Amino acid sequence: MHVLFLHDAFPAQFGRLGLELTERYGWRCSFLVQSVSSCPTPSAAMLQKLELHQAPVSKEHKTKGGIPWPQIYGLFVEQCYGVHEALRAKPHLRPDLIVAHGGRGAPTLFLGDLFDCPIAVYCEYYFALHRRDISYRIDLPPADPAPFFPRSINAPTLASLVEADAGYSATHWQRASFPARFHPKIEVHFDGIDTTEYQPGPAPRQVGGVSIPAGTRVVTYVARGLESVRGFDIFMKAAARIAEARSDVLFVVVGGEEIHYGWDALHTGKPSFKQWVLEQDKYDLSRFLFLGTILPEQLAQVLRLSDLHIYPSVPFVLSWSLLDAMCTGAVVLASDVPPVREVIEPGVNGLVAPFFDVDQLAETALRVLDDPAEYAPLGRAARRTIEDRYSLDVAVPALKDYFERIAARGQ
Repeated sequence: MHVLFLHDAFPAQFGRLGLELTERYGWRCSFLVQSVSSCPTPSAAMLQKLELHQAPVSKEHKTKGGIPWPQIYGLFVEQCYGVHEALRAKPHLRPDLIVAHGGRGAPTLFLGDLFDCPIAVYCEYYFALHRRDISYRIDLPPADPAPFFPRSINAPTLASLVEADAGYSATHWQRASFPARFHPKIEVHFDGIDTTEYQPGPAPRQVGGVSIPAGTRVVTYVARGLESVRGFDIFMKAAARIAEARSDVLFVVVGGEEIHYGWDALHTGKPSFKQWVLEQDKYDLSRFLFLGTILPEQLAQVLRLSDLHIYPSVPFVLSWSLLDAMCTGAVVLASDVPPVREVIEPGVNGLVAPFFDVDQLAETALRVLDDPAEYAPLGRAARRTIEDRYSLDVAVPALKDYFERIAARGQ
């Protein structure tokens, strides 16, 4: 079985999956990508065992400034043409199945002219017009693109889904974000969490070259970017109140300062949302460790140290970091929003609080920090949730079966 994966970045959602399909089943997995990412960083095994081919670099990657919303669809069509030309120049790539990321439209519109194999689209998300994802933060000033951007970014997503033979989403909530008439075409298959990398156990009490004294409580926050969609400002407000109540807490923050979603730069006028947030209040930064982007094995060590992991997020695609934290057995306190509720049952395998209620977030956090042993069973139950529903051992066989079913349509 030969699967050709298409994505802007590597490894993203497909790198670990391709490695698992190769090692477990002997599949050939090739990739057409624009860039190799540092979030997450590919492992040596991925780079050694998977075929990587260079895709034409889009204008978005060249400028790093994003695509103006009126130009999104036109640039998507250009990218589809570029991918067509890149693959036409590689006649040795004759896959049994093409799997493409459809976050801004899978660039597959013209590939039916080159290949007679089926195409499956990873349906990550369909943006809402209001009160969800990047429009959820009604506490921040509105941005001019707000009414137009969702329609513009969804157009390529729909175009690729219509042309594809099938689609799949990582969670039921993500599938439900798409218009109902497309639901019969989209199955739910999660990517898989590495339960060996992210497992409970002791960890050296040292982070970023800083030794953590015995008895110090560790509160963690992790996001791809420290931005409003992932509630970085909400976390900092809650952290300030926690720090005021307890002098023995260290806050460890993982994530880059890039803005990946929404219009934080338009709201703040600052180069990073983090910088703007830190200027809004007085924070004792000696109580915080900002680690930036780190390797997966380093993240696993940080999460093992965590007495409490705080995940404030608007209704949006679940972060891998939430599931990674649960996998290490950390006690998780997350926003009470529908995508979180799909994974966390409050009081059973985690805790929730309303996104905008900083008081309740801080009060709940302090209860956990006052008696970590009382709440430890939540972390153990969280680990079982990942093992039973979201682990690689559960996800990969299910995706293998799904890919084989879709590939069989071309035979």
